Amino acid sequence: MSTVVLVARLGLAAVFGLAGAAKLTDLAGSRRAVRDFGVPRSLAPIVGTLLPPGELAVAVALTGRGSATWGAFGALTLLGGFVVAIVAALARGHEPECHCFGQLHAAPAGWSTLARNLVFAAGAAVVVIAGPGASVSGWLGSLSGAQVGWLLAGALAAAMLTGQTYLIWRLLRRHGRVLARLRALEAGITSEALVLGVGGGRRPCT
Repeated sequence: MSTVVLVARLGLAAVFGLAGAAKLTDLAGSRRAVRDFGVPRSLAPIVGTLLPPGELAVAVALTGRGSATWGAFGALTLLGGFVVAIVAALARGHEPECHCFGQLHAAPAGWSTLARNLVFAAGAAVVVIAGPGASVSGWLGSLSGAQVGWLLAGALAAAMLTGQTYLIWRLLRRHGRVLARLRALEAGITSEALVLGVGGGRRPCT
Protein backbone atom coordinates (compact mmCIF):
# COMPACT_ATOMS: atom_id res chain seq x y z
CA MET A 1 0.00 0.00 0.00
CA SER A 2 2.86 2.33 0.78
CA THR A 3 4.24 1.90 -2.74
CA VAL A 4 0.80 2.49 -4.27
CA VAL A 5 0.45 5.75 -2.34
CA LEU A 6 3.93 6.84 -3.44
CA VAL A 7 3.10 6.12 -7.09
CA ALA A 8 -0.15 8.10 -6.74
CA ARG A 9 1.75 11.01 -5.19
CA LEU A 10 4.41 11.14 -7.88
CA GLY A 11 1.88 10.68 -10.66
CA LEU A 12 -0.24 13.55 -9.38
CA ALA A 13 2.88 15.67 -8.89
CA ALA A 14 3.88 15.09 -12.52
CA VAL A 15 0.38 15.95 -13.78
CA PHE A 16 0.04 19.12 -11.73
CA GLY A 17 3.62 20.16 -12.45
CA LEU A 18 3.12 19.81 -16.20
CA ALA A 19 -0.28 21.51 -16.11
CA GLY A 20 0.95 24.43 -14.01
CA ALA A 21 4.10 24.99 -16.07
CA ALA A 22 2.16 24.82 -19.35
CA LYS A 23 -0.49 27.29 -18.13
CA LEU A 24 2.20 29.61 -16.80
CA THR A 25 3.53 30.06 -20.34
CA ASP A 26 0.05 30.95 -21.59
CA LEU A 27 -1.65 33.00 -18.90
CA ALA A 28 -3.99 34.62 -21.43
CA GLY A 29 -5.32 31.19 -22.35
CA SER A 30 -5.68 30.27 -18.68
CA ARG A 31 -7.73 33.40 -17.97
CA ARG A 32 -9.90 32.78 -21.03
CA ALA A 33 -10.50 29.16 -20.04
CA VAL A 34 -11.68 29.94 -16.50
CA ARG A 35 -13.98 32.63 -17.90
CA ASP A 36 -15.45 30.16 -20.41
CA PHE A 37 -16.15 27.74 -17.54
CA GLY A 38 -18.33 30.29 -15.79
CA VAL A 39 -16.00 32.31 -13.57
CA PRO A 40 -17.26 35.93 -13.53
CA ARG A 41 -15.37 38.27 -15.85
CA SER A 42 -14.28 40.41 -12.92
CA LEU A 43 -12.64 37.41 -11.22
CA ALA A 44 -11.42 35.47 -14.26
CA PRO A 45 -8.10 37.39 -14.62
CA ILE A 46 -7.26 36.77 -10.94
CA VAL A 47 -8.30 33.09 -10.94
CA GLY A 48 -6.61 32.39 -14.27
CA THR A 49 -3.38 33.99 -13.07
CA LEU A 50 -3.31 32.27 -9.65
CA LEU A 51 -4.25 28.81 -10.95
CA PRO A 52 -0.86 27.89 -12.52
CA PRO A 53 1.22 28.81 -9.42
CA GLY A 54 -1.33 26.95 -7.30
CA GLU A 55 -0.92 23.81 -9.40
CA LEU A 56 2.87 24.08 -9.20
CA ALA A 57 2.68 24.47 -5.42
CA VAL A 58 0.56 21.32 -5.22
CA ALA A 59 3.10 19.45 -7.35
CA VAL A 60 5.99 20.50 -5.11
CA ALA A 61 4.07 19.62 -1.93
CA LEU A 62 3.24 16.14 -3.24
CA THR A 63 6.90 15.26 -3.79
CA GLY A 64 7.83 15.72 -0.12
CA ARG A 65 6.68 13.13 2.42
CA GLY A 66 6.11 15.73 5.12
CA SER A 67 3.94 17.94 2.89
CA ALA A 68 2.34 15.21 0.75
CA THR A 69 -0.94 15.12 2.67
CA TRP A 70 -1.41 18.87 2.30
CA GLY A 71 -0.46 18.62 -1.35
CA ALA A 72 -3.00 15.84 -1.88
CA PHE A 73 -5.67 17.90 -0.10
CA GLY A 74 -4.86 20.85 -2.38
CA ALA A 75 -5.02 18.58 -5.42
CA LEU A 76 -8.37 17.19 -4.30
CA THR A 77 -9.71 20.72 -3.81
CA LEU A 78 -8.62 21.87 -7.26
CA LEU A 79 -9.87 18.71 -8.94
CA GLY A 80 -13.19 19.04 -7.13
CA GLY A 81 -13.53 22.55 -8.53
CA PHE A 82 -12.66 21.31 -12.02
CA VAL A 83 -15.25 18.52 -11.78
CA VAL A 84 -18.00 20.91 -10.64
CA ALA A 85 -17.16 23.35 -13.45
CA ILE A 86 -17.17 20.61 -16.09
CA VAL A 87 -20.45 19.10 -14.86
CA ALA A 88 -22.09 22.56 -14.81
CA ALA A 89 -20.90 23.25 -18.37
CA LEU A 90 -22.11 19.88 -19.65
CA ALA A 91 -25.46 20.37 -17.94
CA ARG A 92 -25.86 23.62 -19.90
CA GLY A 93 -24.99 21.82 -23.10
CA HIS A 94 -21.66 23.60 -23.40
CA GLU A 95 -18.24 22.10 -24.03
CA PRO A 96 -15.78 24.97 -23.42
CA GLU A 97 -12.18 24.42 -24.37
CA CYS A 98 -10.27 22.74 -21.58
CA HIS A 99 -6.95 24.52 -21.26
CA CYS A 100 -5.78 21.78 -18.89
CA PHE A 101 -2.21 21.64 -20.17
CA GLY A 102 -1.87 25.07 -21.73
CA GLN A 103 -0.73 25.07 -25.34
CA LEU A 104 0.41 21.45 -25.01
CA HIS A 105 -3.16 20.19 -25.06
CA ALA A 106 -6.37 22.13 -25.50
CA ALA A 107 -9.63 20.42 -26.45
CA PRO A 108 -13.35 20.75 -25.71
CA ALA A 109 -14.15 19.57 -22.19
CA GLY A 110 -16.40 16.52 -22.43
CA TRP A 111 -17.16 13.33 -20.56
CA SER A 112 -13.61 12.03 -21.08
CA THR A 113 -12.25 15.17 -19.39
CA LEU A 114 -14.64 14.60 -16.49
CA ALA A 115 -13.59 10.95 -16.17
CA ARG A 116 -9.91 11.89 -16.19
CA ASN A 117 -10.37 14.42 -13.40
CA LEU A 118 -12.36 11.92 -11.35
CA VAL A 119 -9.52 9.38 -11.66
CA PHE A 120 -7.00 11.99 -10.51
CA ALA A 121 -9.32 12.97 -7.65
CA ALA A 122 -9.52 9.33 -6.57
CA GLY A 123 -5.71 9.18 -6.46
CA ALA A 124 -5.58 12.34 -4.36
CA ALA A 125 -8.23 10.93 -2.00
CA VAL A 126 -6.11 7.79 -1.51
CA VAL A 127 -3.15 9.93 -0.40
CA VAL A 128 -5.34 12.03 1.91
CA ILE A 129 -6.90 8.95 3.56
CA ALA A 130 -3.92 6.57 3.63
CA GLY A 131 -1.25 9.14 4.41
CA PRO A 132 1.90 10.09 2.52
CA GLY A 133 3.29 6.57 2.22
CA ALA A 134 6.99 5.91 1.76
CA SER A 135 9.56 8.59 1.03
CA VAL A 136 11.20 8.59 -2.39
CA SER A 137 14.67 8.11 -0.93
CA GLY A 138 13.50 5.31 1.38
CA TRP A 139 11.73 3.51 -1.45
CA LEU A 140 14.74 3.80 -3.76
CA GLY A 141 16.99 2.60 -0.92
CA SER A 142 14.95 -0.60 -0.63
CA LEU A 143 15.58 -1.48 -4.29
CA SER A 144 18.49 -3.52 -5.55
CA GLY A 145 20.98 -2.15 -8.07
CA ALA A 146 19.34 -4.14 -10.88
CA GLN A 147 15.89 -2.84 -9.95
CA VAL A 148 17.13 0.74 -9.93
CA GLY A 149 18.68 0.17 -13.36
CA TRP A 150 15.43 -1.21 -14.76
CA LEU A 151 13.52 1.67 -13.18
CA LEU A 152 15.78 4.27 -14.79
CA ALA A 153 15.59 2.49 -18.14
CA GLY A 154 11.79 2.41 -17.93
CA ALA A 155 11.63 6.10 -17.01
CA LEU A 156 13.93 6.98 -19.93
CA ALA A 157 11.86 4.90 -22.35
CA ALA A 158 8.64 6.50 -21.08
CA ALA A 159 10.12 9.98 -21.50
CA MET A 160 11.26 9.20 -25.05
CA LEU A 161 7.86 7.73 -25.93
CA THR A 162 6.08 10.74 -24.49
CA GLY A 163 8.30 13.12 -26.43
CA GLN A 164 7.82 11.23 -29.69
CA THR A 165 4.05 11.06 -29.15
CA TYR A 166 3.91 14.78 -28.55
CA LEU A 167 5.95 15.54 -31.68
CA ILE A 168 3.75 13.26 -33.78
CA TRP A 169 0.64 14.88 -32.36
CA ARG A 170 1.98 18.36 -33.17
CA LEU A 171 2.84 17.30 -36.73
CA LEU A 172 -0.58 15.74 -37.28
CA ARG A 173 -2.26 18.82 -35.88
CA ARG A 174 -0.33 21.12 -38.21
CA HIS A 175 -1.00 18.77 -41.12
CA GLY A 176 -4.71 18.91 -40.31
CA ARG A 177 -4.65 22.71 -40.28
CA VAL A 178 -2.90 22.78 -43.65
CA LEU A 179 -5.47 20.37 -45.12
CA ALA A 180 -8.32 22.48 -43.74
CA ARG A 181 -6.86 25.61 -45.32
CA LEU A 182 -6.36 23.82 -48.64
CA ARG A 183 -9.95 22.60 -48.61
CA ALA A 184 -11.18 26.11 -47.83
CA LEU A 185 -9.02 27.50 -50.63
CA GLU A 186 -10.27 24.86 -53.07
CA ALA A 187 -13.86 25.55 -52.05
CA GLY A 188 -13.33 29.26 -52.61
CA ILE A 189 -11.76 28.68 -56.03
CA THR A 190 -14.58 26.31 -57.03
CA SER A 191 -17.25 28.79 -55.92
CA GLU A 192 -15.53 31.59 -57.81
CA ALA A 193 -15.27 29.44 -60.92
CA LEU A 194 -18.97 28.59 -60.74
CA VAL A 195 -19.90 32.25 -60.37
CA LEU A 196 -17.70 33.20 -63.31
CA GLY A 197 -19.12 30.36 -65.36
CA VAL A 198 -22.68 31.43 -64.69
CA GLY A 199 -21.82 35.04 -65.36
CA GLY A 200 -19.93 34.17 -68.54
CA GLY A 201 -22.89 32.22 -69.87
CA ARG A 202 -25.17 35.25 -69.80
CA ARG A 203 -25.88 37.06 -73.06
CA PRO A 204 -27.25 40.55 -73.31
CA CYS A 205 -30.84 40.72 -74.54
CA THR A 206 -31.28 42.15 -78.08
